[in-house]
Amino acid sequence: MRILIISNYYPPLEIGGWGQLTRDVARRLQERGHQVHVLTGNHRAGEIVSPEPMVTRALHLESLDLAHYRPRYTLQYRRRERQNRQLLENVTAVFTPDIIFINGMWNLSKSIALQAEKLRPGRVVYYIASDWPTDTDAHTAFWQSPPANPRLRLPKRWLGRIARSLFLPVPNKDRLAFPHVLCVSAFMQTYMVEKVGVPPAQTRVVHNGIDVTKFTPKKRNEEQRPLRLLYAGGFWEIKGVDTAVKAIAILVNRQNQTDIHLTLIGSGHPDYTRQLRALIQKHRLAQFVTFGDRVPRRQMPDLLRQFDVLLFPSTGPEALARITQEAMAAGLIVIGTTTGGTPEILQDGQNGLTFTAGDAAMLAGKIALLRRDPALGARLARAARQTVEEKFTFERMVDELEAYFERICECASGGYASGE
Repeated sequence: MRILIISNYYPPLEIGGWGQLTRDVARRLQERGHQVHVLTGNHRAGEIVSPEPMVTRALHLESLDLAHYRPRYTLQYRRRERQNRQLLENVTAVFTPDIIFINGMWNLSKSIALQAEKLRPGRVVYYIASDWPTDTDAHTAFWQSPPANPRLRLPKRWLGRIARSLFLPVPNKDRLAFPHVLCVSAFMQTYMVEKVGVPPAQTRVVHNGIDVTKFTPKKRNEEQRPLRLLYAGGFWEIKGVDTAVKAIAILVNRQNQTDIHLTLIGSGHPDYTRQLRALIQKHRLAQFVTFGDRVPRRQMPDLLRQFDVLLFPSTGPEALARITQEAMAAGLIVIGTTTGGTPEILQDGQNGLTFTAGDAAMLAGKIALLRRDPALGARLARAARQTVEEKFTFERMVDELEAYFERICECASGGYASGE
């Protein structure tokens, strides 16, 4: 098959785990004999110096600045949209894909997906792992949000109305058909059916997965001190990292549990990162909470082996985070919230521990429980590894994707192009 993958970000210039997963899928499909081309955003594209025969980094993103939107992006909208549509048309004409696989649309205009549906009717497959189908575009979100200076609210409101009417499209003028929708979790499948209105017959759950063989649990030393906790991910408010910091503050300052240490690995919005640093300083936690830089994906197995527990404190609805799968495969105990699709892999007391989103006291209690009961941690770690081996492997995921693509090609060739 000839498979064109459309994605917002692509390694080595990704901003999260989903871009890494997209690359892994692309490479594995190519290894299985399929021809694959990736059309992705132009985020820092000038930094790429080596040839990339299977990658085109040219799609305009809605906002190049991930931390702050620039009003000039509104003025550039129509021109960039035309360029994006023309680019997709050119790539499709040259590559002639059997399947267009849309796998990451946050910060990309929905018109790109609409153009794909027009160019290859019945052959567009979506892999849904976020709420981008109903999310407000970056342009509209900026003009609708109040400015920091209250005196500028009224001017911005009027200027926003003018800018949106002159430069931005009419909302929902053209609706996506979503002919084939794969969902990373049952939670996302429910979202697509109930919130987006996609017929259930056009949807299917395909859990993502990891290469379990790369994550080898080391022998646990239950007497080791301190208890080494890890957060790995984005520094964004919806990730709930502040809840983890507050939980450490409770353990250290109220319960005098000084045999713990939390390492924060990742990057994100600079404002939120400053809030985290201020929180650490406020509670005098410099000795107990430290920051680390983002780690290349190939180093994740070695990184995880240095820790005992992964904290997953997201307050937003996570579709199905790979970091939980990786940590569980590496023998860590995951303590996480149960927002979104996380309950499909993490069960309290069975293969991990859970707490209510935003509840720092409850999280502190779960951490203290592991310190009091080392045998519980060992049992949870073994069960966690087994869960990933049985249900969340990367090969199983690619098998399902490949079979689904082949079935669509067969149906489309026979004149039938609906979901299943």
